[in-house]
Amino acid sequence: MSGSPGPDAGPAADGGSNPDLRLAGLAVAAWLAALAGLHLGPRATVLLAAGAAGLAALSTAHLLGALGRPVAPVRRYGWIAVAVLLGVVCGAAATAARLVVRDAPAVRSLVDDRATVDAELVVRDDPRPVRGVPGRPATLLVRADLVALTGPDGARVAAPVRVLVLAADQAWRGLLPGQRLTAEGRLGAPRGGDLTAAVLTVPGPPVPRGPPPWAQRAAGVLRAGLQRACAPLPDEQGGLLPGLVVGDTSRLPSAVEEDFRDTGMTHVMPRSRRD
Repeated sequence: MSGSPGPDAGPAADGGSNPDLRLAGLAVAAWLAALAGLHLGPRATVLLAAGAAGLAALSTAHLLGALGRPVAPVRRYGWIAVAVLLGVVCGAAATAARLVVRDAPAVRSLVDDRATVDAELVVRDDPRPVRGVPGRPATLLVRADLVALTGPDGARVAAPVRVLVLAADQAWRGLLPGQRLTAEGRLGAPRGGDLTAAVLTVPGPPVPRGPPPWAQRAAGVLRAGLQRACAPLPDEQGGLLPGLVVGDTSRLPSAVEEDFRDTGMTHVMPRSRRD
């Protein structure tokens, strides 16, 4: 039997004239809470999640009539506010859990001491050249997952965190995602604002521990073929096409990168050169 919706049916109860913003509010709040947590640290992020959870519980109780009957504007928009608070809870709680792993004391103490360590790594992305001193080989930036490290005292520490490798040896250039390796380098503090736990500066070559996964080897063959096909093209076109197709920006001229930045089009350019 059909009937008119009650006063507590939600934002769309008046015939659909108002959009239901609960899902959008939850998603945006979760994203913003996660972004804020990266800058607040784990303790403050946990407090943010707990505070939002408490407010969500009180708001829900009020909307259901357990804490008094809500007035009309609260009935109309209250569930949107609850959805926003739940989004904060989800985003902050998930980020806090990742931050606890990132800031594990065993790794943080070695980072603070700028210790030289032997690191076991799994490559996450293709090595990317970064700008350096003119006339010298480009430093390679390699995103990797740290599996474990051995500190100066010889103790092995399991550390499933993200690291950023700055490599001077060009032997790093041919690595593929998924490849396992070991390397010796000095730890340093990251710039913050993401889940990177440390920066590892490595002067020497990597020591591979087996080949990369077959899928990545196949992708490497395709990438190399595209590079050869684009080699006869002028610098701008030959550098841009592999970047847009497979994310290889090794030949992208600096002038093209500046054009992307000046026109606000960096979102279509692979992140490698923007890092």
